[in-house]
Amino acid sequence: MKPPVVLIRGRNAFLVEKFEGELHTHKGIIKLEELRSKKFGDKVKTHLGYEFSIIPFNASKFFQLFKKGPTPVMPKDIGAVIAYTGLQPDSLIFDAGTGSGVVAAYLAYFNKYGEVVTVEKREDFAKIARENFKKAGLKNIHQIVGDAIFVADGFKKEFDLVFLDMKDDVEFLPKAWEILKEAGYCVVYNPYIEQTKAVYEKMREVGFKELEAFELVKINLEFKRVGTRPFTEIFHTGYLVFGRKV
Repeated sequence: MKPPVVLIRGRNAFLVEKFEGELHTHKGIIKLEELRSKKFGDKVKTHLGYEFSIIPFNASKFFQLFKKGPTPVMPKDIGAVIAYTGLQPDSLIFDAGTGSGVVAAYLAYFNKYGEVVTVEKREDFAKIARENFKKAGLKNIHQIVGDAIFVADGFKKEFDLVFLDMKDDVEFLPKAWEILKEAGYCVVYNPYIEQTKAVYEKMREVGFKELEAFELVKINLEFKRVGTRPFTEIFHTGYLVFGRKV
């Protein structure tokens, strides 16, 4: 077993990148050197006697344990992108608006034999994403700092999927059409209804087909002795617009 690994107890999780030093938790201190003789599924105790389980660091923990800068797209929405576009593991993907790198990381993880080109205008956000990609051990991400339209102009290859989470999404749509393969998908994420409508209408104008726009809401269930009821910590996240070049 090699780092990085995740230590979990209940809903709490800690990413361990080195098996040295100490990890201070709400349940006590863990001497990380002890992890060298452990394997996945084993437990390690704090100095107060509380146990944490050891699990691999993979996509199931990207969203929870990645360092955050701008508000990231939620896993429920990323899952919809993967499912609705039928993402293949050898795809070429253009991701405009890297942010913290959450979307690019998930797309790269499930695109094992393909590549993800991710573009971010802000260097501070790109730095956060770069650190996250390194933690996750993702080798199939090509990160570029710059203007997405300018960067896209330099590509001669055609992409299977274009994902946009950026301010100038409407303006980018004609370029998305240009760089997509036939039958490729463009997906736009936006937190506002007005902008989502503008994206939908521009997609239709550009020529995209199979248009669909929707919001996904994740509602948890709370089980108590007196009964069961729904609850959610975050209700609204954003809207997704799908279009296909056919």
